[in-house]
Amino acid sequence: MVIEANMGRYVQAPGAVLRLCDDLRGLDSLYVMGGGRALAKALPLLQVPGLKHLHRELLYQAAPCWKECQALAARAKELHAQAVLGVGGGVALDIAKAVAEQSGLPLFLLPTVAATCSAATRLIALYDEKGHRSGRVDMTRPIMGVYVDETLLADAPRRSLASGIADSLAKLSEAASAKLYRNNPSTPLWEAAISQAEHIVLQQFSFAQGAMDGDAQALSRVLFSNIFLTAQMTQLGSDRRLGELAHCFYNALTRLQSDEGVGRLTHLHGEVVGLGVLVEMRLCGEIAGIGEKQLRIFLRDTLRCPVNLRDLNLKLDKESLQALAEDMAEHAGLPAAWMESGLRAIL
Repeated sequence: MVIEANMGRYVQAPGAVLRLCDDLRGLDSLYVMGGGRALAKALPLLQVPGLKHLHRELLYQAAPCWKECQALAARAKELHAQAVLGVGGGVALDIAKAVAEQSGLPLFLLPTVAATCSAATRLIALYDEKGHRSGRVDMTRPIMGVYVDETLLADAPRRSLASGIADSLAKLSEAASAKLYRNNPSTPLWEAAISQAEHIVLQQFSFAQGAMDGDAQALSRVLFSNIFLTAQMTQLGSDRRLGELAHCFYNALTRLQSDEGVGRLTHLHGEVVGLGVLVEMRLCGEIAGIGEKQLRIFLRDTLRCPVNLRDLNLKLDKESLQALAEDMAEHAGLPAAWMESGLRAIL
């Protein structure tokens, strides 16, 4: 499967890394960045004809910080790299996007887990030095290519796959929460978003268990939903013409545990966002025939994800819960009382 989309070229197939190597043909110097495990997994597969210099950058950052990425962009230029290749999960891919944006170099992405939709969107989520979400930047140029190698991803941890599925569920709740805003969004856009989000959720309901069990066809359907379909909605809602409460919950919780010492957040991004989906659905009610209870059962029984705050092993007292609600309200632009009522549903 090869799609020419607004974010660039998207290639998904068993052995897609071979297409990547062919598309890199003719380059003299390539700057490859990713975490240790991702690089160890991918580098042996990068057999690029004619490539003379493959510069490896082992990433240690917990999240993409614009200042750190500026230094990496400068290094890419010093190395006379002709392109950037990001390898790994959402953090590594966002860093690679930021480096390519600042260096002006062509960008290629090779996800090694399907835990977020970062690979297939030009949106870059940015964080400050403390790991707090600080904003976003949209790439000004398309990505040259995203290569979703189904063979490579079949060996990825099942927990990361489940996290990506949980993250994709947020598209339904976040589209639904648009109705909570006075100016969000136009009716045709909202109806289209709900239809696409419903399709994503139904795909996950149908194929998630098979994908988790190793069925190749089911995995292919889930990867497409996790990475491509979800990314198209992320790009659509990046100016918040759709709601974003589930991700506001994740960002607020990471700030709370960092600033107030309520405990260390050990769960993956999508696992926490999935819990935020339950908060959001409590506020929105049933949408497109899918309700909070159905999603809760799916998160718990199929994905083995947390479904209440106790599952996160954080010490949240009354004051912490109120602080969490106020943070969500500030960033979501909705009343804190609404946020607190939603949070109480997941105690």
